[in-house]
Amino acid sequence: MGALWRWWPVAVVAVVCMAAIQVSRTTIGIPGTPRTVDIMSRQYAYEPHRFVVDPGDEVHLRLASTDVVHGFYLEGHDIEAEIRPGSLTTLARHPSTKEDFQEVEEIIFTAGRPGKYRYRCSVTCGTLHPFMQGEMIVRPNRLYHLALIATFGVTFAVFGLIMTGVVGGRATRAAQPANSRRLDLLRLIPGLRWLITRRWFQFAVTLPNLLVLFFFILAGLFGSPIGNRNIVVTIVWIFWWFLLITVLVPAGGRAWCMVCPVPFAGEWLSRRRLIGVRREAEESRSLRSGGLNRRWPQRLSRMWIQNLLFLTLCTVSTILVTRPALTSVILGAMVVTAIVVHAIFKRRSFCRYLCPLNAWISVYSMAAATEVRPRETGLCAECRDHSCAGGSDRAWGCPWMVNPSKLDRNNYCGLCMECIKACPNDNLTIRARPPFSDVSITRLDESYMALIMIALVVAYTVTLLGPWGTPRSWSNVTEVGNWGGFALHAAVVWFSALVALPALWYGLSLLGRRFAGSSRFSARDLFARYSYLLVPVGLLAWIAFSLPLIMLNWTHITSSLSDPLGWGWDLFGTAHQHWSPLFPEWIPYLQVPLLLFGLAAALVRGGGIARDLFPDRYSALRSLIPHGLACAAITAVLLRLFVG
Repeated sequence: MGALWRWWPVAVVAVVCMAAIQVSRTTIGIPGTPRTVDIMSRQYAYEPHRFVVDPGDEVHLRLASTDVVHGFYLEGHDIEAEIRPGSLTTLARHPSTKEDFQEVEEIIFTAGRPGKYRYRCSVTCGTLHPFMQGEMIVRPNRLYHLALIATFGVTFAVFGLIMTGVVGGRATRAAQPANSRRLDLLRLIPGLRWLITRRWFQFAVTLPNLLVLFFFILAGLFGSPIGNRNIVVTIVWIFWWFLLITVLVPAGGRAWCMVCPVPFAGEWLSRRRLIGVRREAEESRSLRSGGLNRRWPQRLSRMWIQNLLFLTLCTVSTILVTRPALTSVILGAMVVTAIVVHAIFKRRSFCRYLCPLNAWISVYSMAAATEVRPRETGLCAECRDHSCAGGSDRAWGCPWMVNPSKLDRNNYCGLCMECIKACPNDNLTIRARPPFSDVSITRLDESYMALIMIALVVAYTVTLLGPWGTPRSWSNVTEVGNWGGFALHAAVVWFSALVALPALWYGLSLLGRRFAGSSRFSARDLFARYSYLLVPVGLLAWIAFSLPLIMLNWTHITSSLSDPLGWGWDLFGTAHQHWSPLFPEWIPYLQVPLLLFGLAAALVRGGGIARDLFPDRYSALRSLIPHGLACAAITAVLLRLFVG
């Protein structure tokens, strides 16, 4: 009975939320009212970008275009249209019936259940066509209201559970048994250890990606300049990104690094081996025998360069994800840079210190459900060989320049499996574990990357998934030519990511230190340690952001597979299929639980971090309040953008 009593915060929050839900069930307006809405379409926006109706309203849509042919697809209402410039009529149909388009002067339909419904361009109209959209709000938007109630319900419920001691136990590995809640996959899965200890394993999983990369670079340079008709854009920026952020990183951490083809050529030139081990290559001081093998400069060994490179790429991402040739140039430049860096510096210095993707994958790999770790740390302490780090006749030294026997988090483990091949005691393994098991962020460069990813997911949602045409046109500078708008767009992104959010987070750290009533840790310590809360919030926000990309554009992927260069091929019979989204009306119902799960995970792990910092439960809770409420506010902002 006492154990059940400790859950009283959940019961209180549930009652309050149920009462709030009943209050939110108010109807605005008189259902069944006729409403006429005139919508003007242009590249790449609708005017108005949003209109509001009530359930049961009879909506009369009149559509027009100011420049080129546009489409109009209203999710959840089975309406699709083609809008021709200079025409007073519209071609319309019900896509579920696959009927032909009929010429009409206006489209008449009845507004459905409350919520947000997006209308999107269904006819390729230019480079930013996939992001052209507007919003119809059917009042009251109950999903949004309930999501907001749930956001603050989750926040206060977790705070209450931390206060009663149900959650929020110490987070560090030192406070837990070494193998608690872990599964040894090499012992559990027959044949897995044999596979990954073969010398040809990494070559076999990387070679297909190398061939694909080479083809993608050619496709971007010589294929169609329209992004959604070129395979380098549809696969890299839609399918690969979705797979990376929703599967590979949450499940495998740095699993992509294991198969990434970018460092392949540079690594081969420095090693002079595709499969076998050549120990003298790591001692080489000449380009004739391998590489110069210089140490990377210590003062440049943090992630600041990668943070800035990644932020730079993201600032021009609207151009990058819609211009196949630019994507090819960037990919080619990364390959060339990797070759040069491998020739001069030791091992995978390019991946560790320069690759723009490394910074955010490093931080988010802490959330992964797998890890490479020693089975018994005591056995590693007695080992005098340390071939897992330095290499042996059967394995290369750790390419990521870490000591695998001392790994306590995923950040800099590239899952190359060389350490497992090298270990003479069979003491290194791959383990499955609960998500968000690594919680140690103590470096400011890693904290900044967590903050940058929050700023970018908000900026991307506004620019690419929002209904507003102005920020989209500002970011699309090479087509629109508005350099002043682009400068403002870039300044807002950089200021938010590097100044505003860090300053706010530091202010919250000062406040948390004051609330805790202890000077045991500085505000800088709280800034770094509590930045981990942004890992679950950010990762789940990026997954929620990525869902529409794949669900709305999957036909672009299948079309480009049939006609990868946009040259008129039809290899699989799907090149000319009509654009058709995949259950778009369900997207908000998937995004909301993802965001709430990210918030709950952040607060629970934050409770453990707080107890590591302040053993007294109430001091720990008080120190967590400012950052916890900030995570709730970030979740509320994202809910507003996704479903509000």
